[in-house]
Amino acid sequence: MVFDGKGFAAEVEEGLRVRADGVAKSLGRRPKLVSIYNPLDEPSRVYTTIKSRKAKELGVEFEVYQLDSLPVAQLSELVNKLNSDKGVDGVMIQLPFPKSEDLIPLIDPKKDVDGLREDSRFLPATVRAVLAILGEAKKLSAVSGQLSVVVVGSKGEVGRRLVTQLHSWPAAQLVEMGKEDFDPGKLSDAQVIISATGQAGLITSDMVRDGVIAIDVGYPKGDFDPGVADKAAFFTPVPGGVGPVTVVMLFANLLEASELVLVKS
Repeated sequence: MVFDGKGFAAEVEEGLRVRADGVAKSLGRRPKLVSIYNPLDEPSRVYTTIKSRKAKELGVEFEVYQLDSLPVAQLSELVNKLNSDKGVDGVMIQLPFPKSEDLIPLIDPKKDVDGLREDSRFLPATVRAVLAILGEAKKLSAVSGQLSVVVVGSKGEVGRRLVTQLHSWPAAQLVEMGKEDFDPGKLSDAQVIISATGQAGLITSDMVRDGVIAIDVGYPKGDFDPGVADKAAFFTPVPGGVGPVTVVMLFANLLEASELVLVKS
């Protein structure tokens, strides 16, 4: 089956809207997310537009700062200001972003709702999305017992954090590989393949078994060749697969952050 990411995300959204309304009534304000992004990067523009629209649908305040409207030298000052602002629940840097390696460590771990810091209290939104989709895939594919899982792109930002989570799964036998040590021979027996390399069409149908669960984190084009869908028991398309779920998981993290504020108040 081809996974309907938009439909799955819509089911999650129903609960998020209720939670957002509850937070707003208790705090006297809407949950708020601030994103700093580079408008010169097309995927960043696209994702920021999507997140802005989704925030409105969920009843969440979404504020953006553009790289071209704020000198890079002032960005660290901005992040520190947002950290101390009690009206801001989440702060994120939309990747890719210049100097992101210097800015991300400045985000308060309690407000790092994109989970980019190693000590963040939140899972990265993409990782949380993949885990949720994997749970859905297992249910719909009726697989049980220990799963053989291959993560392609395991050394990247998403892949590395995903591997950490999967290592805690007793029901997963895990194989890791990156683009530089990509070995199609290790894919043929895998029940689950999760790919996050960003290399379009890297995995073709002749590399995978019949009935594979194929979860594609590639963007803007998928890591899996579309022909893989014909052999897969579960296949996430690009676009429309992991992406919509990632967006709602970001807001799920944000609502958890705002609910923690309620607990402490």
